[in-house]
Amino acid sequence: MSRQPFISADLRPDMAVQSDSAQPTLTGHTTTAQLADAARALLSNEERQQVERGRQDTHREFMQAVPQPNSNVQGTTLDGETVLLDLSTGRYYTLNRVGSAIWECCTGHQSLRDIHATLCTRFEASPERIADDLLALVTQLGHEGLLTLERR
Repeated sequence: MSRQPFISADLRPDMAVQSDSAQPTLTGHTTTAQLADAARALLSNEERQQVERGRQDTHREFMQAVPQPNSNVQGTTLDGETVLLDLSTGRYYTLNRVGSAIWECCTGHQSLRDIHATLCTRFEASPERIADDLLALVTQLGHEGLLTLERR
């Protein structure tokens, strides 16, 4: 299987942040790392240390969680897109090719760390970008009640 781009730039939100001339200008092509650097620049040293300590612990714990589909959710994949139906609410959800790849891995047998490793071999994107998009989708699916995260 050939490696494909993860999410094209046109799918990322267009973003422009105005700042004073001492701060770098952030654009729609700004990476997650650049956004984090800009945010850290606004914090005091003590605040930065506290945020970094909490982020590492939370991220490490979260990546050990195992996502599992809700038993009330049925899904089917056609031409790389997955349609999910929540039988308890009657709501439909559509996942693009990347979301479908993530959903396929959410079987209740792999941790988010394992899923991340799988996605890194399948798509051409930085590991940080893949992790950001993986965590964003899993969080959204969890909020919608389509999957649960089991802490192990």
